[in-house]
Amino acid sequence: MAVYRSDHHHSEPTAKERILTAEQEELLDLYLQKLDTFFEELKEAEKTEVAIETLHLKRILSGKKE
Repeated sequence: MAVYRSDHHHSEPTAKERILTAEQEELLDLYLQKLDTFFEELKEAEKTEVAIETLHLKRILSGKKE
């Protein structure tokens, strides 16, 4: 993922168009990957929580004791 100053259609930006160094871009890519992973795990955790709460409410409504 390259970050540029302008939206030129070059395959490789010139030094003036580049905002981040190559190392900074690599770090940004790693950070974004970790962020994506975090949000995917968060979504899965929320699904699990909803499933547990649903099961709990079904037990309450059916009158069964846990």
